[in-house]
Amino acid sequence: MSSILRNWNFTLLLSGRFLANMGDSFYAIAAMWMVYQLGGSTLYTGLALFLTSLPALAQIVMGPLIDRFPAKRLMIFTQITQSVLLLIIPTLYAYGMLTITIVLVLMPIISLLNQFIYPTQLSLLPKVLPKEQLTRGNSLFAIAYQGSDAAFNSLAGIVIAMVGAVSVFYLNSMTFVLTALLFTLLRLPQAKQEQDTARAQAAEATTEQAKRPTLKSVIRQYNSDLREGLDVLKKPIFTRMLLGIIFVNLAGISIYAVLPAFAESWGGAQYYGFFMAAAGVGIITGSYAASLLKLHRFKMGLLYCLLIFICGVCWMLTGVVPAAWMAIALFAIGWIPAGMINVLSQVMIQSVVPPQLIGRVMAAVLGLSAAIAPVGAILGGALGAWAGNSVLIISCGVIVILNSAYWLLNKHTRAMPPAKDMTPAVLGMAE
Repeated sequence: MSSILRNWNFTLLLSGRFLANMGDSFYAIAAMWMVYQLGGSTLYTGLALFLTSLPALAQIVMGPLIDRFPAKRLMIFTQITQSVLLLIIPTLYAYGMLTITIVLVLMPIISLLNQFIYPTQLSLLPKVLPKEQLTRGNSLFAIAYQGSDAAFNSLAGIVIAMVGAVSVFYLNSMTFVLTALLFTLLRLPQAKQEQDTARAQAAEATTEQAKRPTLKSVIRQYNSDLREGLDVLKKPIFTRMLLGIIFVNLAGISIYAVLPAFAESWGGAQYYGFFMAAAGVGIITGSYAASLLKLHRFKMGLLYCLLIFICGVCWMLTGVVPAAWMAIALFAIGWIPAGMINVLSQVMIQSVVPPQLIGRVMAAVLGLSAAIAPVGAILGGALGAWAGNSVLIISCGVIVILNSAYWLLNKHTRAMPPAKDMTPAVLGMAE
C-alpha cells in the first residue's frame, strides 16, 4: 500500500478523487434540499433528480471525447467551471434573485461536468502506475469513488443543518478549487511522448485521418454493440429477471425523489444526509457480504426472491416506523440486498455470456439502468406529491415484495442454478 502512495501522480489523483467526491456529495445534498425548500413539493425534487440523471446518458459517447482532449487540462477546466457555477447560487440568493428555475438549470450542467472526472482519472492510471500496481490502484479508486459517498452524504446533511444550504455552496466551491489546484501539480510522464506522437501524426496526416475513428463511427459502433447486447438480454433467462429488476430500480429511484420531503418530516437536512448515507452503507455492505458469504453457491432464482423480499419489507417498514433511527436503520438494511444483487448480477453475466460479448451485454445493462433513472425520478416526484411521501415509500416496498412473489411463482426463474454452475450453454450459446 505504501509503495503505491509514494507515487506522486497517483496520490494527487486519489486525493483529487476524495475532494471531488466530497464536493459532489455536498452539492447533491445541498441542491436537492434547496430545490425542496424553494419549491415545497416533491414534484420539484423529482424534476431535479430527473435532470441530474440525464447527463449520465452522456457517458455513452464520453470516451471518445475524453481521448481527444489533454486529460490534465480537462480535469482542471471542469473543476474550475463547477466552482464558478456553484457561486452563482449563493450570490443570487444574497441579492434576493435566486429562483428554483435557476437552480434547476444549473443542476444538470454541473452534473454533466461531473461525468468527465472519474473516467478521465481512470484513463490516467495506466500512465502513472506500473502494470503490476494497476489492480491495487483501481481498487483504491473504487473505494474512494463509492466508499466515501456514505460518509460525505452524512456530513453534508449535518453541515447544512448547522450553517444552512446556501453557505454550503461556498464551501462546495472551495473544494472544487482545491481539486483543480491539486491537478495543476500533476507531472504526467507521457507529455513529451505525446508531443513526439503529435509530430509524427502531423507528418502522416492523410493516412492517420483515414485510420482514426470519428465520433460518428464510434457512436455507430456503440449502437451496433448495444444491439448485440440487447439481443442477448432477450434470452429467457434474462427477460424474466430484467422485468422485475426494472420495477425494483424504478421503486428505488422513486424513493430518492421524495427523500428530502420525507427527511424533513423527521427534522431537517441532517436526516436527509443520514438517509443518503444509510443507502450508501447498505450497498457497500451488501457488495462485500456477497463475496464473504459465497452467495454464488446458492440457487440464483431463489436467492434473488429472498433478497428482493427483504429489500421490499425494509422499505415498506421505513415508511411506517415511529422513530427516525429505526427508519434510517431499516433504509440501510433495505439497500444491503441491492448491493448483493449488483455483485451476483455481474457474476451471472460473466458466467453465462461468452467472453467476446460480455462488454456489449454490460453496456446494454448500464444503458437500461441510465434510462430508467430519469423515469423513476419523475414518477416518484409526481406520485409523492399526490399520495404523500410515506405512502410512496410504503407502496414502493409493496411493489418490490410483489416482484419477489412473481419471481418465486415462475418455475423457470425458481429453477435457475447457482452462479458457479452457469455457463454460456444456459443461453444456448457456444463458449
